[in-house]
Amino acid sequence: MPAGASVSPLTQPEQAGLVLSLVNTAAGDRDDELADAGGLRGWLDGAGYPDADVTDADAAVVREVRDCLQLLMLAHSGDDAATRDRVQAAETRLARTADQVPVTLLITATGVSLRAPGTGMWAALGAVLAGVADLDRAGVWERVKACRNDICHAGFFDRSRNGSAVYHGPNCASMVSMRAYRRRRKSDDG
Repeated sequence: MPAGASVSPLTQPEQAGLVLSLVNTAAGDRDDELADAGGLRGWLDGAGYPDADVTDADAAVVREVRDCLQLLMLAHSGDDAATRDRVQAAETRLARTADQVPVTLLITATGVSLRAPGTGMWAALGAVLAGVADLDRAGVWERVKACRNDICHAGFFDRSRNGSAVYHGPNCASMVSMRAYRRRRKSDDG
């Protein structure tokens, strides 16, 4: 993009892709893609950070980062599960992880960005956290949300004009509306 050009807040930035990819390894009713070292290897390969030496313990570290990010994204959606105490605990865990990941500045004539050098699990986590920092710098981190549907929690980029989307798609919105309708009918029939 040419210097001075601005990006619409409705356009998903490139940096959101890796963040959403990680969060969506546990979205919906699918099995957890990071349940073990093999699943983590598959995600790392797909993300461009191959690491043949990961262990089940490494998968647990990545799951913890993912779950913390998902909670912050639920907070962006105004979900009741994102209580102040849970959000603060997630922020603390992410800060602890950020201290361990390699992140460097890439300074060019057109701007500055964060990069995670190398390959492997720690470089991938560095790239995810650098992506979050870049999204915040771009003023769109709060548009990166997790679906408020309890059985989904898929990560998505809110492209609504006013930033008010709380479901990643119309199916989840309909499902939540239908559950609320059934609860109301049941209590009215009560």
